[in-house]
Amino acid sequence: MKNVKVALGIMASIAIFANAENIDGTLAVDSGNALSSAKQTAQEQTNKLSANLDNGYDQTTAKDSVEASSVPVAPTNVGLSSYNEGPFVGVEGNAVLSSETQKENGDLVDSSGMSWGIRFGAQNSEWRTMAIIEKFGTDGELNSYVRGLLQFDYYFLGTDNLMIDSYAIRPYAGVNFGALSIDTDEENDLKTLTYGGQLGATMSVTQNIDLDLGYRYNMATSDKVDHTHGLSVGINYKY
Repeated sequence: MKNVKVALGIMASIAIFANAENIDGTLAVDSGNALSSAKQTAQEQTNKLSANLDNGYDQTTAKDSVEASSVPVAPTNVGLSSYNEGPFVGVEGNAVLSSETQKENGDLVDSSGMSWGIRFGAQNSEWRTMAIIEKFGTDGELNSYVRGLLQFDYYFLGTDNLMIDSYAIRPYAGVNFGALSIDTDEENDLKTLTYGGQLGATMSVTQNIDLDLGYRYNMATSDKVDHTHGLSVGINYKY
């Protein structure tokens, strides 16, 4: 009986030992599998991160390339077509077609010739304001005058312009008013107010220089001054 108990105890011990080995082996295998899975997952994440970084770099590079290619290229005539908003100074010459005054007996005295002046002002895409000081004739010459004008011009095409080759032509219309000191046959230095209008166009020769061609017609508040009118050529330096 004793021998039977000993044999049963040995068998039970063997069974427990075998089960323990099986558990340990299973645990070891499971641990190995878990470690392998962890390594694989880490490698996949690393590969994915690397791929994302590569893709991000490629996308950024591609985006930069697209943005760079989408940047508008300045036209070759940008320096000529720019109206360059802001102040300017300039000079002008005028072919005075008629400077007409009236005598006491009603006869009209008409003079023509050249006048010269200086100008300064400011402009934007639609409007120009300009002050002009102009002298016509010489001292003692009939109908010679000195005139100061404040001129307002409207560029009626706005930011558009007429293109001839690479030159931007900007037509305008406007009004002016000012003061006139004119010599007549009756008395010297008749002083009166003057007012009128003008038509013309500017042409951008360079980004900073405009050529201004126009026609100006003026009347006066004095009965002794009938009108003055002429063609003007001006050069403006924009700064």
